[in-house]
Amino acid sequence: MGRTRTFDVDEALGVALDIFWQRGYDATSIQALCQAMDIQPGSVYAAFGNKHALFVAALRSYAATVSAEAVERLNVAPSGMDGLRDYFAHLVDAMVDGRRRWGCLVTNSLVELTDRDPALAAMFEQHLANLRTSFAGALTRARAAGELRPGAGPESAPLLVAVVQGMNVLAKTNPGRTTLQSIADSALAGLAAEAPASV
Repeated sequence: MGRTRTFDVDEALGVALDIFWQRGYDATSIQALCQAMDIQPGSVYAAFGNKHALFVAALRSYAATVSAEAVERLNVAPSGMDGLRDYFAHLVDAMVDGRRRWGCLVTNSLVELTDRDPALAAMFEQHLANLRTSFAGALTRARAAGELRPGAGPESAPLLVAVVQGMNVLAKTNPGRTTLQSIADSALAGLAAEAPASV
């Protein structure tokens, strides 16, 4: 009989996710992963397969947790504009005080790997497509409620995806809350209906 696994797989995956997120794929050795997870290489290979398979598992975990938590803010808000504001406020908070100061694992990995790993490139595109869909849903609700300026609507979703990806890259330079919030505010101000003139 094989020996019983003596570590928590989900906990180990969370540690690997953070290492990949901070360092990137190429700069992360299997030795560094084993040391961070406090697991012998043989146990890592038995639980996850090779480094690439562990990275794919980390990406899927990231999408199901970190990304899903942020996107949920877009999907549950009754007001489309409130959902967008909440999403960007959460993003800025995470970039200033949380793990998003490392950027976005998907964005970082897309830049590093998409040209040489078609399977990962398809995962990255699906991630961006899901984000576009959520932005489009929020913008559709916002337009129906009269919250958008003329000409703005779900077709503006790719613009917001581009803004987020730019912020993800910029976050790694530690630009500060003021800069990040200004970018988010400017993007939303370009979509929002003008407030009625005061009498």
